[in-house]
Amino acid sequence: MAKCCSLKRVCFVIPTLEKGGTERQLMYLARGLAQDHEVTVYCTRREGHWGKILREAGVFVQVVQSFRLPGGYCPFQAARFSHLFRKHRPDILQTFLFGFDLPVNRAARNTGVPVVISSRRELAAWQKSRHLAQQVRANELVDCVVANSRAVADFAIAQEGLPPERVRVIYNGVDVAAFSTPKEGEDVRQRLKIPPTVQVVGMVANLSPVKDHELFLHAAAHLAQQKPNVHFLLVGEGPLRGTILRQARRLRLKKRLTLASAAEVSASWYAAMDLVVLCSKNEGFPNALLEAMAAGRPVVAAAVGGIPELVEDGVTGHLIRSRSPEDFATAMREILESPEKADRMGTLAAERARTTFSLEKMISAYRELYNELLVRSIRIGV
Repeated sequence: MAKCCSLKRVCFVIPTLEKGGTERQLMYLARGLAQDHEVTVYCTRREGHWGKILREAGVFVQVVQSFRLPGGYCPFQAARFSHLFRKHRPDILQTFLFGFDLPVNRAARNTGVPVVISSRRELAAWQKSRHLAQQVRANELVDCVVANSRAVADFAIAQEGLPPERVRVIYNGVDVAAFSTPKEGEDVRQRLKIPPTVQVVGMVANLSPVKDHELFLHAAAHLAQQKPNVHFLLVGEGPLRGTILRQARRLRLKKRLTLASAAEVSASWYAAMDLVVLCSKNEGFPNALLEAMAAGRPVVAAAVGGIPELVEDGVTGHLIRSRSPEDFATAMREILESPEKADRMGTLAAERARTTFSLEKMISAYRELYNELLVRSIRIGV
């Protein structure tokens, strides 16, 4: 058996540390590794919300400002990162999100970084041929591609022609303690003027087309006709706010729907909900469902992307394989009308989050991967 490597320096590169799902996952990972490793995060655009939190955890955070041409390309990025890598000498480089893998990976290889890793976080059907061509070239420089679900891994293998043996699946983690701490959610209900006797169906998602709020609203309209004692709560920010409000008025949901913005989606929001729904057209591995499960909430979700790897159909919630509002409404009604079933699903969801998708498990999986790749780099004399 190969001797275990002593991991010293880990470097991450990401556009920003704003409040996005991938950014939060990177924050969790970097903070966890910083307990006993030297961790650096370089942002290629701006720092954002998580920068301060990471610094407090002992992570070095720096913005690498670049002159960008139209389309986001920076002709000097490779040179800038070559200088940084020569200075800091990372053992591991891992990039997150698209757009800069090629120059950063090239800089890493040119400066002798032992292990280079790329990440896949979504079903990137939006990529055009020029994006794919650049990504394929960048893939030639990596030791491993980490996907956050099997669905994302399979998509990347098919789309980019990646060798399957070079792809590793490491699921997102959730801060179980933060979301499983008992909270009544009464403060949220009181603030939104939702009576405690009313059942709440919620969806936590960015207000963007891929989340398909239109489908949620049509399902809500069907359910509202059958159950007068249900309120609908949408939590998120994005460009479709006005469109969603207009659709709600047309469907006569205005008095039964609340559209809320939240700087941070905490356990109290999920505690205010009896059921959490996600109607996305595609998903890599949604953090909102992870958080809902950790909070002990049953879910109804579209069976797309990595969601079936997260939600056990009929056990922790219901998966819907159609785009029919009636099918979503039927599944929602079934759970709402059976408190015992809802409690059982919520309990099993919380247990699954704790045992399968904890932060500790995610960070441990990354540690194992890093060590494996470092050992391999030593064997081949990198």
